[in-house]
Amino acid sequence: MKNKLTVLAAIMVTVFVIGCGKSDNKTTELQNEKQTTTSDQTGGTNLQVSATDKSVEIQCTGMTCTGCENTIKTKVKKVDGVKDVIADHKSNTVKAAYDPGKTNPEAIKEAITAAGYKVESVR
Repeated sequence: MKNKLTVLAAIMVTVFVIGCGKSDNKTTELQNEKQTTTSDQTGGTNLQVSATDKSVEIQCTGMTCTGCENTIKTKVKKVDGVKDVIADHKSNTVKAAYDPGKTNPEAIKEAITAAGYKVESVR
């Protein structure tokens, strides 16, 4: 019985550490830019949007945990021109600030889809 409990505990710890399996632990830090910014409050964090940037809010499905959020953030931040990203699995939203001269909402949507999540709407 003790061996079964040990195995069960090991499985639970593994699931807790790994998450849902979509997690991509490669995170990147945003470059700190000295620009005038406005804040878009979401889940206790601020989306930094400069006066020359635009922002988009994308409703998607499939996010179940913070690992999913990190996967989406990592993929979207790789899109040239994306300045900041907030993903929230509780509301299933992704908000991104971007340079409209370098990218557009469609490219951000494609990055989310490529990460394995379904985009429902773009605002």
